Amino acid sequence: MMKPKSKGKKKPYAKVRLAYCEEALFDALPLARKLEKGEYALVAGNRTGYFPLALFKAFPEAEVRFHAFDKYHAHSIRKKFLDEEIEPDSMILCSPSVLPEDRDPSKPLYSLAFFMMSPRTTSAELTLDQLEDIHESLIEGGEFFAAFEGDGDDALKMLKKVWTSVNVISRNKHVSLFKMKKQSPLTERRDFSASWKASVPGGEEMEFVSFPGCFCHRRADMGGLALAEIASTIVKKDAVVLDMGCGSGLVGILIADAQRRMGNSSPKTIFIDSHARAIAAAKLNAQKAGIYDGATFLLRDDGIPRGEVEIADMFVGNPPYYSDYRIAEVFLETAYRALRPGGICLTVVKTASGLQSVQEKYFQTVEVINRRGYCVLKSVKKGTRK
Repeated sequence: MMKPKSKGKKKPYAKVRLAYCEEALFDALPLARKLEKGEYALVAGNRTGYFPLALFKAFPEAEVRFHAFDKYHAHSIRKKFLDEEIEPDSMILCSPSVLPEDRDPSKPLYSLAFFMMSPRTTSAELTLDQLEDIHESLIEGGEFFAAFEGDGDDALKMLKKVWTSVNVISRNKHVSLFKMKKQSPLTERRDFSASWKASVPGGEEMEFVSFPGCFCHRRADMGGLALAEIASTIVKKDAVVLDMGCGSGLVGILIADAQRRMGNSSPKTIFIDSHARAIAAAKLNAQKAGIYDGATFLLRDDGIPRGEVEIADMFVGNPPYYSDYRIAEVFLETAYRALRPGGICLTVVKTASGLQSVQEKYFQTVEVINRRGYCVLKSVKKGTRK
C-alpha cells in the first residue's frame, strides 16, 4: 500500500511538488476503508495522476475510476499511468458527471470517493455541483474524503450544504481535510445550469444553456459575440465551419443560423472543446437551435485528429490568452491544417498585438477588425504550408 508522507519516510512523490490538496489526500488514504473485489472507488478533481496511481496500487482488487472534466487533465493522468506501464483508459472518465456516461445516474456506484479542490482553479459553483454529483454517486454508507485549499471555514460551509455530518481530519493555513459518510439521499438536487439569449444583427434571438465549468457560464461572452457577428457577415452558405474552444456553442450556432437564413437547411459545423461540460452544452444548444444533424462534436485538447486536413472553409476561435499564447498556437496550428486553400481564419482577442504575432506565423497576412471593444483577426489561407 502506498503510504502518506511521514517524518523519516520517503514520500511516494518525493521529487515532485504537489498541490497542498493532493498531498492531503495521501494523508487520507490510510484512513479509508479497505475495498473488496468488485467495489468501486472514485478520484475527482485531480490533474496530475499521482494520487490516482497511489489509489490504484492501494486497492488492486477494486474498480477505480478517475474523473476529469478537461481532456488535458485526463491526458496528464493517463501519462502518469503509462509511465508505470499501466493502461488506464478504462479507468479514466472525461465526462460531464463522475458516473460513466452509459450508467443510470439514479443508481449509486462508488463505495469510496476522494476529491481535491483549489479555489484558484475551480469556481465555488462548480465545486458545489461536483459535491452533489459525488454524493448521489456514492452508495449508502460510502465514505468521502475531501481536501480543500484556501479558507477552511468556507469549505466547511460548502460541505455542510450537501452532507449531514462533516468530520474535520486536519486543518492548517494551506489546506483542510474532511471525511464524510453518506447517510441518506439528497433531499433535492440543485440545478446549476443557466439560460441566456444572444443574436447577431439580422438574426433572431436564440436561447442558450450553459453549465458550471463552461466558458462564460450564465452569459454570452462579448468577444465571442464580436467573433460571431463578423463571421456571420462573411461566411458562405455552404461553408463547413470549425468552432474551436466552442464552449456552449455560441459562435458556431450563430454562424450556422446565418447560413440557414441563406438557404442552407443543414449547415455543417465542427465543434471542438477540451471540457466535457462544454461539449454537453454545445450538443444541447445545437439541438435547441435545430442544427444538430449537421454538427460534429469533438472532445479534444489538441484540435482535430492529425490525419484530418483541409476539412473546413472557416475557422473561428477565441483562444485563451495565458501561457504565453501556447494554447493560442494550438488553435492556429489546427486552423492551418483544417482550412482548405482560400479558407478564412477568424480569431478574437482584446488587444491584437500578442495574438496577431502568433497568427502571422501561420498565415501571410492578418487583418484587424474592431468590434464590441475586441479585435477580430482575419486571415485567408493562400496555399499549403510546408
